[in-house]
Amino acid sequence: MTKPIPFAVNRNDERTLLGQVVDGFRGAIIDGYYTAGDILPSSYALVHSLGVSRIVTRAAFRKLSDEGFVIARPRVGTMVNARKAKRWRGHVAFICPDREVGYFQTLFVDEIRNVLNEAGYHFTCAGVRMKPDRSCDFSILDAMLSRSVSLAVSIYNRPQIASYLLRRGIPFVTVCERVDTAAGSKGFTMFDHNLATAEFAAACASAGVGEVVQVGWLREEICDASSALKAVGIRSTKICLDPDLSTPMLAAVERTGYDAFRRMVADGRLGRGQRPDTVYFISDDYLARGALTAILQAGLRIPEDVRLAVWANKGLGPVYSRQFSRMEMDPSEAGRTVADAVLGYLRDGEYPSGTVIGPKWIRGETF
Repeated sequence: MTKPIPFAVNRNDERTLLGQVVDGFRGAIIDGYYTAGDILPSSYALVHSLGVSRIVTRAAFRKLSDEGFVIARPRVGTMVNARKAKRWRGHVAFICPDREVGYFQTLFVDEIRNVLNEAGYHFTCAGVRMKPDRSCDFSILDAMLSRSVSLAVSIYNRPQIASYLLRRGIPFVTVCERVDTAAGSKGFTMFDHNLATAEFAAACASAGVGEVVQVGWLREEICDASSALKAVGIRSTKICLDPDLSTPMLAAVERTGYDAFRRMVADGRLGRGQRPDTVYFISDDYLARGALTAILQAGLRIPEDVRLAVWANKGLGPVYSRQFSRMEMDPSEAGRTVADAVLGYLRDGEYPSGTVIGPKWIRGETF
């Protein structure tokens, strides 16, 4: 029994019909959907399933044979050739909202790619751009999914992306911040930004902190320690900043942190006269970089003049003469956790849902 054809032909595609059929079968063989010894559908069957003529299907098989991917067996059919060249065991597609690309995601994705490649799986990555009308541009993802896909991994799950994958019949798992956003997926890994808040609150209590000022930005409040602080009797307040996202996002966030802390210094809210039991917690690493620049420009010392804790990604900083007290994400460790779960699904057909990735609390010298 032959396998279902894992691609379709689009007559509006710029490629020729022949090129689409060849690309489809070549990709499915390389990605591991078809393996050595598999029998491809007959040219007659392809006429009906792909909506192309036998001229196209026979020419496609000839080209694939010339390239060494298939071999014709009399009274058997067109068989996938057992070449010595490396073939992938399958294809894993990684999907993310375009605006989310940064240091963490780059290392996170690279680690997943490295683990899956080492295990013999082909790995590709595509972004989904949000249009001004809030609809999604799936054109890049369409091109990636024209090849056979064993599993898709969707990070920061968005309902539009999940609906798209469900319509296409693509099995997917999610790396999500809330369980209710994993609907329709084969499983999920929880992204808990607040994993280290209890340890942070305990450290504040032991250091005699009376108030924590949490500084974040409106679109991405990565971490909120309010509940954990309240549980140990420490009051907290929030400052929510609003960067200009019409400019490049990471630079805009860093600039916003710099401007906000420069104003706080100028207004006398931050500096040598501030309450000694107050700690500022900056819940975004790029905000923290901008804030640190403003603090140092003002000639202030940490922690003598300003007690500070930050959100950080391992390997990125921010860097100061003393080790920062921080909630630190390790993108490579998080990537290995997700990659191992993906391999579990590809091996056993079940994704180990409920695994949590998040930051660790590291007590430094800055508060």
